[in-house]
Amino acid sequence: MTGSSKVDSFYPQGGLNAASYDLRADLDRKLFEDPIPFYRDIAVKTGGPVLELGCGTGRIAAAIHEAGIAIEGLDLSDAMLTKARTKYPDMVWHKGDMCDFDLGRRFALIIIPFRGFQEITDGEDQKRCLMTASDHLLPGGMLVLDLIDPDLQYCLPEGDPESVELPLFPMPEGVGAQDSRLRITAMERTSDPLTQRFEEHWRFEEIDPSGKVLRCEDCWHHMRWVHRSEMRLMLEISGFISVSEFSDFKGSPPRYAANQVWMAKRPD
Repeated sequence: MTGSSKVDSFYPQGGLNAASYDLRADLDRKLFEDPIPFYRDIAVKTGGPVLELGCGTGRIAAAIHEAGIAIEGLDLSDAMLTKARTKYPDMVWHKGDMCDFDLGRRFALIIIPFRGFQEITDGEDQKRCLMTASDHLLPGGMLVLDLIDPDLQYCLPEGDPESVELPLFPMPEGVGAQDSRLRITAMERTSDPLTQRFEEHWRFEEIDPSGKVLRCEDCWHHMRWVHRSEMRLMLEISGFISVSEFSDFKGSPPRYAANQVWMAKRPD
């Protein structure tokens, strides 16, 4: 095995993780509910402008842009923003921390899709994010986001030692040999019930046709789970009103261990 490395950032510049993000996201959309139509339809109803926090590679923002709605994206990861700017050079992308940014203008809609809010691993910082989002909304503007509703059996101190290997992917363009394949394995998961933080270990391997590993990257994904009652309280403390919650992108009532989909309004 050659080229093995442990990286501190979950999306290192030039790494297999960021390069393969869209492939994994497309697989996720096939296996689970697709969030893109939900966010696109809400954006069309508001008429924009829209701000996406944690925009990643820009796939959701691009769908909204293609629907004719003005949208900008903000992300902290240079690797993800590089992909967004390369794929969608005519759109506006900002590098920034969703807990502390100032774009100098307001939006009719702010979205935090695909569990991006859970990338904030401190409860106080999560509140700062909501307050900063509120400051960037027009009167009557909407904040919409989705989270994983925690299944408490996986939130115990022992975590989850099991690993899951995803189907083999083609190597993303420009990051490996032409005949290589990409193997992605979700490794062990550790949990801290006191802080509600969990850490996922992911392994990314470039393998040749014979199965030999040519390159290996280990990445650790840090997130924080949020209980429904906690999320509602944070939104209310941050000044939001008309807070609605669902368990999916079709507007179904809240359900344990499903998605949390939140819609909240800034006062007029």
